[in-house]
Amino acid sequence: MKDDFLKFLRSLRAVREYTSEAVPQEALDEILDVARWTSTGGNRQAHEVVVVRDKEVQGKFAEWGAKPAGPAAVALLIVSASETSAFDEGRVAERIALAARACGLGSCIATLKNDGPDAAKQLLGIPAERRARTLVTIGHTDVEARRALPKAAQARKPMSEFAHWDRY
Repeated sequence: MKDDFLKFLRSLRAVREYTSEAVPQEALDEILDVARWTSTGGNRQAHEVVVVRDKEVQGKFAEWGAKPAGPAAVALLIVSASETSAFDEGRVAERIALAARACGLGSCIATLKNDGPDAAKQLLGIPAERRARTLVTIGHTDVEARRALPKAAQARKPMSEFAHWDRY
C-alpha cells in the first residue's frame, strides 16, 4: 500500500486541458470534504471555498491571470481570513488537487493576478478584508489535447541537487 500511495502522490500533474464534461456533484462533495478536513495552523480553519461553475465567471478568472479556469468544468476559489492564512491556503489547494486526482479528475492550482483578487471579491460578494487569490480548477482531463502538447524535457533534478543534508 505504501508504494501505491507514494506512486499516487508522485503522479499528480497540473492539468490545463479539460473536456466539456461536467464534474459530478458526488465528486465535488468528496473533494470539498477533503478540503474541509485539511489541517490548519492552530486549527483556525481560516478558509472557505466558493464553487464556481458559471462559465462567464470562470472566463473572468482566466482574464485575471488564472488561465486554466477558462476551460475547466469548475473552479474552486479559496477564500481565506487574511494574508497571514496563505500557508494554510496552499495546503488546502494541494489537498483539493489530490482529492480531484483520487476522483479520476484533472486539476490545476492557479492564482488571480493584479486586480483579479479585488475584482473577484466584488463580483462574488466576498468581504473586502478576505484574501481571494488562489483557485483550483477541476475537470475531466482531455487526454488527446495533452498528448498533442510539445514534449519538453522537464525531468526532475537529481536528489543530490534537491536535498541537502545537515547543511546547504
